[in-house]
Amino acid sequence: MIRTFTQTARPLSAALLLLVAGGAWAYKLSTHSSEEERRLSGITASTWSMVQREAARLSISTFTEPVHEEITNRSYGCNAACDGSEALNAPAAVLAGVRWNDDPPFAMTANQARGIRCNTRETIRFETQPVCWVGLFLDANKGAAAGKRYGPGDAMLYRTHFGDLQFLHAMAARNGEPAFVTKERIMGWSEFAWRASLGEYTLDTRLKEIQIPVIQASFGRTQWRILDLYTQGAGGGLRRMYQDVAFGSLLHTLQDSYAAGHAQREESSGVRECPLATGAVPAPGAIAEFHAYNQQDHDLHAHADTGAAFARYLSDPGNSVDIGRALVKARDRKLAWNEVQPFFDCVFTLQRSDAPASPGDQFEGSGVASSN
Repeated sequence: MIRTFTQTARPLSAALLLLVAGGAWAYKLSTHSSEEERRLSGITASTWSMVQREAARLSISTFTEPVHEEITNRSYGCNAACDGSEALNAPAAVLAGVRWNDDPPFAMTANQARGIRCNTRETIRFETQPVCWVGLFLDANKGAAAGKRYGPGDAMLYRTHFGDLQFLHAMAARNGEPAFVTKERIMGWSEFAWRASLGEYTLDTRLKEIQIPVIQASFGRTQWRILDLYTQGAGGGLRRMYQDVAFGSLLHTLQDSYAAGHAQREESSGVRECPLATGAVPAPGAIAEFHAYNQQDHDLHAHADTGAAFARYLSDPGNSVDIGRALVKARDRKLAWNEVQPFFDCVFTLQRSDAPASPGDQFEGSGVASSN
């Protein structure tokens, strides 16, 4: 039995390694989730699934660092050894939400996945179907580089990384998109996620019933519920903690707005402040431009998302950790959206409302994932 398993696993693992190594990754997807996160999400720990995940994890380690996890743990009070799956200052469900923007669980039809090795009878996410996930990512990348636009009706992975939902990463959906449009979407998502984090919606609340323009535009024609958006396929208790998942997702968007590949910010003066009932925080620099991912050089983008890049601005006024800590306190106080909305408006202050999105001078490229 052991010999048969090994003989079967080796060729699949080798194929997976080759498949993943052929792509450059968008937003530093971390596959280092904790045991508690996997338990909450109901992700199997079978030997076979572990082999697949480990093969994928090893093959993308060059591109992957737990930067979001470190920022989140620091926001929850960690000051040393704050990265990796064993750093658990932040609640496990919040960390699951931080990962959600990069790896939202989703379903798709067999026709949508035609030609790609996917089990469409089960929820798709990286940790459950890594071969499928990588195949879909590369297919979406290829289509986006050729000018295809993804939106409602397309799989979530296509939309979040290459389509209309790129505001989840504090990015524009396309070159030329005015900064105020991107900000409006980010602010709308922030309102939705904040309200969800306070439990203003239930798992059965349908997204089409939520009167926030970006939610209507993105999901208004679906029958999706909060459950389907944040915890699809989760069978281990995560659904009871969907408020934490929503808050983690909100933190991810905010954190991405500090990454040079996502947005260009001015240097903070340390003088301007963002108001909050729990105490004002030094404001970050204004956003000069949101970037659009599709035509960026993906390797250059990934380089700007590293832990070293994060460390360079950790002591700057209004950095993402200080902003995150302020939001943790505000949520603990259960401040309503109208009390925190000015704070978000300040954090996403624009230098010019009409500034058109572009790949960014430092990130110009073809948009096609390179081989490594």
